[in-house]
Amino acid sequence: MAPVTLEVNDHVASVRLDLEDGRFDRGTLEALGGVAQEIRNRTADVYAVVVTSGADFGLGWSPDAIGEDVIAGLDPVGSAFEDVAAIPQPVIAAIRGEASSAGLELALACDIRVAAEDARFSMPETSLGVVPRGGGTQRLPRAVGRAHALRLLLTGEPVDAAEALRIGLVSELASEGGLDAAARAIADTIASRGPIATRLAKEAVQRGSELPLAEALRAELDLTVILQTTDDRAEGVQAFVEKRPPRFENR
Repeated sequence: MAPVTLEVNDHVASVRLDLEDGRFDRGTLEALGGVAQEIRNRTADVYAVVVTSGADFGLGWSPDAIGEDVIAGLDPVGSAFEDVAAIPQPVIAAIRGEASSAGLELALACDIRVAAEDARFSMPETSLGVVPRGGGTQRLPRAVGRAHALRLLLTGEPVDAAEALRIGLVSELASEGGLDAAARAIADTIASRGPIATRLAKEAVQRGSELPLAEALRAELDLTVILQTTDDRAEGVQAFVEKRPPRFENR
């Protein structure tokens, strides 16, 4: 079975991870990066993305992914997660089992996180005498704030799904049997909205989080001007006037 598979239905791309021993090896990372690039090239027919797994969302790195990347001339092990974060369409992570180390870092590269009620989250690198290398030290504080992030990073201790919800690491909990349906429901809702608008809204948040407020507001205005020139924006206004659901065409 391929470690990463892609399926597209009704404008939603489903990316499924089937990790050997629950860990990310070089082959899996390369496959994930390739799938992310394909999705980035399919804005015409993919409006939202769900990343899910057959078992644990990820237990960490396989030994072959822990070499000296720079010395060996290899891409950093976190580059595949950068590829996921660069997907312009909204990405939902459906997290079951353990999301530890690399698994949590992949979840953090997604935009919305939904977890099974028995899921657990951890960043245990410091207990092994190392530092996270897949974006955890940067994305975790941006997701939950500095204090909660430092607790997870410095103690290496896991938190359960209820605590993850409380601190904002995930936005929704679902039963194990209902997890995929819950994530898909969010994706379907996003896919029913204006696809250009959802991509630009995501871009506005991503760009704005790195800018001073005045510059971020200007960036938001610039993206709004771009949106005003699209057929979908005109269709949205017309549908409102006619009191009917809009028929967006992604142009």
